[in-house]
Amino acid sequence: MQLALQIAQRLDEKQAEDIAVLDVSGPLVIADVFVVATVGSTRQAQALAREIDQEVKGLRGRRRRNTGGLETEDSNWVLLDFDDVVVHLFLPEARVYYGLEELWADVPRIPFTPAPKPAAAPVERRQPTLAGIDLDELRLGDFGAIEPDDAAQTDGDGGSDADSDRPE
Repeated sequence: MQLALQIAQRLDEKQAEDIAVLDVSGPLVIADVFVVATVGSTRQAQALAREIDQEVKGLRGRRRRNTGGLETEDSNWVLLDFDDVVVHLFLPEARVYYGLEELWADVPRIPFTPAPKPAAAPVERRQPTLAGIDLDELRLGDFGAIEPDDAAQTDGDGGSDADSDRPE
C-alpha cells in the first residue's frame, strides 16, 4: 500500500489528474492495488511511466513485470505492473471508455488527497507594439488618408499604369 501511495504522490506532482487508489486485493490474486490516473497526452503518460519505473527500480531493485502502451506513440492507456501494484495512466476519453472505477466499484478506495495546487499567477497582458508604437494609440489618420485619385499611378500622359499595357 505504501508503494501505491508513493506512486500516487509522484503522479500528482507531475500533473496527473483524478488519481484513484483501489484496493483490489480481495477479488484479485494477481495484484493488491490499482493506481488509476488521467494524463493530458500520450507523451506525458510515457514520461511518467519511465520516471515511475526508475523510482520503483531504485526502491525495490527490480523493474516492472509488464507494460502496455509504453512503446507506442498513439496509445491512450499505459499500464505498469509492479506485481502487487498496477498503475493505469489514461487519456481522458480512454478512462471514460474503459471505466475501471465502475468495473471495480465494490472494492475499497485507499484515501489519497492530492496536494493543493497553487493559485495561478495572473498573466500580464501586454498590448502589441510595432517598433515602439502602441497599436492601441495608433490611428489611421496618423498615416494620412489615401485618396482614390492618388491610388492609381500615372504614366506621365495622364493615363494610369494599368492603361499603358493596352495596345493603342
